[in-house]
Amino acid sequence: MASLKYYPHKETNGKTLILITFTFNHERLRLSTGLSVPVKAWDNEEQRAKPLKDFVETNKKLRDITSFLLDKYDDLFHSESTYTKDEVKRKSKELKDSFQVFSGRKDEIVPNHVSLLSFVAIFQERYKNKFNPAHLKHYNGVKTHLEAFQTKTGFRVDFDTIGKDFYIRFTDYLKEYGLKPNTIGAHIKRIKRLMNEANEDNLTTNQDHHKRDFKIIKEDVETIYLTLTDIEALYQMQIELPAKRKIRDIFVLNCFTGLRHSDWDKVSFDNIHENKLYIKTQKTKEPVIIPVKPLVMEILERYRTILVPTLQKTNDAIRWIGEKAHENKIGTGNIQKWLEIRTHTARRSFATNAYLTGIPMRDIMQVTGHRTTESFLKYIRVTKLETAEKLKDHPFFS
Repeated sequence: MASLKYYPHKETNGKTLILITFTFNHERLRLSTGLSVPVKAWDNEEQRAKPLKDFVETNKKLRDITSFLLDKYDDLFHSESTYTKDEVKRKSKELKDSFQVFSGRKDEIVPNHVSLLSFVAIFQERYKNKFNPAHLKHYNGVKTHLEAFQTKTGFRVDFDTIGKDFYIRFTDYLKEYGLKPNTIGAHIKRIKRLMNEANEDNLTTNQDHHKRDFKIIKEDVETIYLTLTDIEALYQMQIELPAKRKIRDIFVLNCFTGLRHSDWDKVSFDNIHENKLYIKTQKTKEPVIIPVKPLVMEILERYRTILVPTLQKTNDAIRWIGEKAHENKIGTGNIQKWLEIRTHTARRSFATNAYLTGIPMRDIMQVTGHRTTESFLKYIRVTKLETAEKLKDHPFFS
């Protein structure tokens, strides 16, 4: 709550300058109205000059000042939000500067204010030619959650509020929303990236996102892959619907190319030379050369042109295909895996099967784009038994 009081300054030549005390959030501003009235004309109790008919313009200016300060206060301080001492100090200076402009004692400087939420669009525009559009689109999700969190909790979201309190309350909000730990971790990672970029742009000096407590949540998950036998069984499975059958075939094709969904539509005869697929991946912009199996050529011969639906529609179709495979109990081993397959399962299956069949890791990484052995080994899904089977025929164990 803010309170405003006018009071007379010292007398000079029978007149007094009217000053202001503006109190809010344990902060007190002392300002000058720039208006002088005869000492005897000032009514401290009524907070105006009398007689009224002689000071119409003066009293009008006082009312305008009152309205300006209270309106500005309401703009800066939302009743449902709480503010730190540093935030109050900063906003107090902003209010004072605005009043100086209002009273004509200072030229207006049009602020180029960029908030954390508005910075998302700036970040996306800056990297639109460098990052995958799908990657940049994830930042829209971050912004949507931040806006909803701000509305629901009353916690003001901006560069200077990103700290421990924000982290705890925001992650709790996302958990209540129903997001899984790794999805929450991905949102935190993007917020940290935005804050790093804002620091470099001198939009903020806040470094709290670097503290130990502001960590990226991560949970190990059992991500499945399809064995070569599974892939063959899936390819042979009867699917009556042409659109679903085509998605199945493209999925199988990419179990042998290791490409991301964003690159699926780049597999064409135009990119194949001497049984090798030449392609520049959308995510990394790195050129990749992939040997092409006869099965890949067979599927390309069938469709000639591959037009792949959006990621959401493709995953919906693959989910349907997986449910049908589960229902028909195709393949061997744990058939529950069919309920978990998605577009990325093709790429993971490619890497894992290539590794198990003895292709050197470095060669596989040339195709998948993994830069370190550590990241590659985390990516593939190989059990201890599968590793033992792979190694049993090695000369070392003979």
